[in-house]
Amino acid sequence: MADFQSSSHKAKWIFTPQQLAEKYKATNNRAKQMLEKYGTTRMRVDVDGSLSYPEPQVNMTENADKHSRSKPISVEEEQFMRVYYEYKLREVCSAFYFPHKIQATALIYFKRFYLQWSVMEHDPKHVMLTCIYAACKIEENHVSAEELGKGISQDHQMILNYEMIVYQSLEFDLIVYAPYRSIEGFVADIEEFCHPTDENIEKLKEIAVAEVDKIMLTDAPVLFPPGQLALAALQSANEVHRVLDFERYLESVLSRQNSAHMISEISESLHAVKKWVRKYSFPTDKDMKHINRKLKSCWGHNSHEEYVFHTHKYLQLLVVKYLTDSFYFHFSTDV
Repeated sequence: MADFQSSSHKAKWIFTPQQLAEKYKATNNRAKQMLEKYGTTRMRVDVDGSLSYPEPQVNMTENADKHSRSKPISVEEEQFMRVYYEYKLREVCSAFYFPHKIQATALIYFKRFYLQWSVMEHDPKHVMLTCIYAACKIEENHVSAEELGKGISQDHQMILNYEMIVYQSLEFDLIVYAPYRSIEGFVADIEEFCHPTDENIEKLKEIAVAEVDKIMLTDAPVLFPPGQLALAALQSANEVHRVLDFERYLESVLSRQNSAHMISEISESLHAVKKWVRKYSFPTDKDMKHINRKLKSCWGHNSHEEYVFHTHKYLQLLVVKYLTDSFYFHFSTDV
């Protein structure tokens, strides 16, 4: 079984909040510079997966009317776009009845992709669908690009075009560790630790999974190991049902794993995870219409049509009922 402690996930894809902010700022600045130079930020992904950069705009002079130029979206507006499409990613996975492991893998791929790129450079809708397709492949829950594209009324060729640039942006680190796997491991361990009733342990697990659902929509998955995300979810669930003495359980986990972490350090990390959930903010329709108008302008679209939300359209058009035959979860309890 793969080990999180020796994984690329731990070595390369866990950041500090400052590092994360710097990455988002760097990609945003690069897109702004591209807009200034080329008059557009959108990069074309060709059939072979290669990128085509726009040609410099010969009519963009120093004396051009600045008010007529496209306005780049801000770092904060990019965050809203990512949040919106991460939520859409979850809706698509739910409509296809994909298991949690595919949803979690696709979300992590999406988050990692936009550590390398700005949403001004690559359409998040295309990236979202490609991340789902890639997650299905790596998690051995096979669904064709044609089936995925048809189910949501999108050209499947776009998914195939984006596949290689997604893998390259992930640096081909396709094995990821999700907190859902860790939840399974910790729940089994808690049963041995304090022997709760079947009813209590099921309630604890159910609420913990719901808490992980919330955590996965924040930046926490690229800031904390999956084991700590799972523990934060279980701690929140335990605050509702009081199934066990959670601090004593944490001490037990650390002692058995010979962890270098102090109980105070772990408690601080769990508090930080829950803080990310509390400050999570989903954009309003008004926010998205405004951001999308700016984004279309950055992409060189002349029309300023209203933003079309896909929430209900996705669910109406998802006629494919793809059911997985097996659920394969790895139990990871690394903290």
